Order: sequence, then C-alpha cells, then structure tokens
Amino acid sequence: MRLTTAAMWLNARPIRRALGREDYLATLDPDRRAATPPARLRRRGRVTVTHEGGRPVFRYEPARRTPGLELLYLPGGGLVNPLVPEHWWIIERLARATGAAVTVVCYPLAPEHGADETLAAVDAQYERLAARRGVSRLLVAGDSAGGTVAVGLALRARRRPDALVLLSPWLDLALDDPAIGRRVRRDPSLRVPGLRAGARAWVGARGLNDAALNPARMPLATLPPTLVFQGGCDIFFDDAVAFVARAAAEGAPARLVTAAAGFHVYVGAFWTPEARAAFDLVGALSRDPRGTVT
Repeated sequence: MRLTTAAMWLNARPIRRALGREDYLATLDPDRRAATPPARLRRRGRVTVTHEGGRPVFRYEPARRTPGLELLYLPGGGLVNPLVPEHWWIIERLARATGAAVTVVCYPLAPEHGADETLAAVDAQYERLAARRGVSRLLVAGDSAGGTVAVGLALRARRRPDALVLLSPWLDLALDDPAIGRRVRRDPSLRVPGLRAGARAWVGARGLNDAALNPARMPLATLPPTLVFQGGCDIFFDDAVAFVARAAAEGAPARLVTAAAGFHVYVGAFWTPEARAAFDLVGALSRDPRGTVT
C-alpha cells in the first residue's frame, strides 16, 4: 500500500491542484457524464441501464449471484462529479465479494442541483429496490461523498438496510476539524477549498451543519450494522474515527477498519492486501451483518 500511495502523489496531482482552488466549481465540465460499465462486466454477468430524470441507473447482476441479496451503490465525487471508470472496479469487487446484484444510482449533482433533489432521487431508487419481489437482504454502500448520502439514506429509509458499507466516507461536510490541517500533508488527492465549495453548493441555504445533510450532525442510534473503511493518508480519517465512536456511544453497531498508509478510497487499489481484506470483510458483512461489526 505504501508504494501505491506514493504513486498517488504523481497520479492525483491534477485532482489535488483543482481541489486546492477556491473557484473549483468553475473548473467543472458542464457536460460531465457518468462512466459507462466496462465490457468485462458484460462477460461476467448481466448489465442493464435505465434512466431517471435524464440520469442513468446501472444494474449489474454477477453470474454467480446470491439469491435475494441486493446492494445499492452511491458513487463519490465530492457531490459535484459523476461516476468515473475507477468506480467500476469497486462495484465489480463488491459484487464478487457478496454475490449481490448491484444497483448504481447516479444521483443529481451540485452545483446544477441541490441536496433536496439528490435525496429525493436516491430515496426513490432505494424504495423501488426494497419493494422488488424476492429481496431478502438489502445493503447500501457508498464511497466518499456517496458515503455522505448513504448515511442519510440508511437513517431515513422506511425499511432499514440490513447493512451499510462506507468506503472512505465524507462524514462532516463542514471540514472544520483542526486535525485536517495536519493530515492534509499526507493526503495525495483531497484539498479543503474545492470540497467545501462543492458542499456549499449542494446544501445551499440549509447550511453545512444541517442535521438532515451532514452525517456529523445526524442522530445515529438507528444506524444499521455499519462498516467504515478509512485510510490514514486521508483528510477524512479523523471524522471517521469520531463518527464510529459516536455511533457506538449511541448504541449503533459500527466498526472502523483502517489502513495506516491508505489514501482516499484506497479500496480502489484492489490489488493491494488492504483492499482485498476490505472486500473479504464486506462479504462477511453481507452474510452476517451484526456478527461482523461486533
């Protein structure tokens, strides 16, 4: 993992520089679109796509599927960027580890759309999935800002997910923990100015500390069994520690899994031992949610 993280300092330089700009939103492509599924997935299962509100909803059913197991995936992107090709590696490995059919929701993004539109779209897809005939277990997963949205969904849903998987989640939209200033020197990709600009555009007048939008302000007692994966070279690390500690204090079953040298969404480096161990644990969670986190 250390070598991969070192390589990230080179590979993620454009991201790092863009997120370091106060005018980050001005750099976004107004025609940005979600990456389509790679051909390899069609060889390894069934891929379908529908459209809701002009945005794609992808579904991947692996050839070796666990009957009745569904997973809703919310991709990250700082609340402003769509699904990228690297997400498909994560999606494929989640399906492989769990045997679940994976539904990928490309939710409305800021600055063109606000949080209310995002939540409405995500809730509708989740309720539709929960109502499918034959669904016996339902998981929700998200990386980065997708994790932000996933936490709120899990707490709002009429049918609570059986488990929640958070991959390097963004758990405090305010980004005001002093630890971020110290940890940023180790983070090869994330920078506060661009992230905060995206968050402000997304929350609008509701503000960064709205308890319906910011996981750091949400009551967590009804959280389902939750696994949080976080790398030590990620400015979100300390907020993840605080989130899991607060969940435990409120009586929710949550477990934090860390990779000391891991960068933001380190599980995307699927060839590393840390990422392989993470996906193995997600597989265990899908079979025994409460037993895996306690």
